[in-house]
Order: sequence, then structure tokens, then C-alpha cells
Amino acid sequence: MITFYIWLQLSLVCLLGAMSPGPSVALIINNTVKKNRLNGIVTSIGHGLGVSFYALLAVLGLGILIENYFNIFIGFQIAGSCFLIAIGLHAIFSANKSEINEINSEKVISASAFIQGFLIAFLNPKILVFFTALFSQFIHVDAITSDKIILVLTPGIIDTIWYIFISIAITFYSINNFIYKNKIIIQKIMGVLLIVIALTILYKFI
Repeated sequence: MITFYIWLQLSLVCLLGAMSPGPSVALIINNTVKKNRLNGIVTSIGHGLGVSFYALLAVLGLGILIENYFNIFIGFQIAGSCFLIAIGLHAIFSANKSEINEINSEKVISASAFIQGFLIAFLNPKILVFFTALFSQFIHVDAITSDKIILVLTPGIIDTIWYIFISIAITFYSINNFIYKNKIIIQKIMGVLLIVIALTILYKFI
């Protein structure tokens, strides 16, 4: 059963994943600045649904793995923790090179802000890899339906809330300027937190 502490761990990792610079952030900023705040919020909702879709696929796939190949699942848990550590290390060492590049609106598939948000997540298979590695740490043999629902809904809700926050905050110069000036430090902190969380999960195998 997923306790509040476990949910807190899951939520923190999902938040760190949402906060990572990338094309999704660029799209949210693009739709907010070039159109308006409402379009940025609608894009955020679409992105959150796209993330929830991959979360659902990850949970269903891991459920099958647990029922039929439990030993492989244990190995997958360890590999997943190592993957999270690798993400953290990459965030730390690539912080000086990270940039948020503006997306060319002419290359977006749909004119709808909602569809744009959904597709930017749906067309990124790395999200499925991330959730498969992440959820392998939190799902168990006796996982009940409510646990699986929590695993699916938590990332999507957190992702949506974070990007809505970005949509609102980006219109305030002081906040936008602070994030831009401190993006290297922020990314390094996120990397360290990811590594710490992964190590605490690995500790149970010792």
C-alpha cells in the first residue's frame, strides 16, 4: 500500500522531472508569451494528460511483469534506481550547457494549444522509460487498484500544476528573470535530489 511518505517520494521525483528544462517548457513559454496566459494553461492541461497516458502504460506493463516474472522485476527495480541516478548525474554535469530554446510555432503539428501540449508529451517516448524506471520502485506484488490509480494520477496532476504555474509565473518579469539567472544552480539541486532519492530506494536491497 502506498503510504503518505511513499507518495511524497513519488511526488518529489515527478516534480523534479516536470521541472527539468526541455521542449515541454519551451512550448509552454512559447504559447504563453506569443498568445496569452490562458493558452499556456490549456497547453499545460494537455501535457498533463499526455504524461498520465504514459504513466498508465508503465503501470500496466509493470503489473504484468510482477505477476509473471517477479525475479526480473526485482532486477528491474535496481536498474530503475540506477537510471534515476544517471539522470541526476546528467542534470548536474550538463547544467552549464542547459538552455531553453524557443520552439518554432510553425513546426507545431496542431494549432490547438491543448493538442500541442498533449502531443509534446505523447511524442516523447523517454517519458515512458522514465515512468517505467520510477514506478518499478513503488509498485509491489500486492498492489491494489487504488495504488495503481495513485501512480497514474499523481504525475499527471503534478505535471499540470507545475506547467500552469510556469504559464502564470512567466508573465511576471521578476520571477522569470530569477529562474533564468539561477537555472544552473536549480538544475544541479534537482540532480542531487534525484540521486539522494534513488539511493534511499536502493538502500532497501542492502
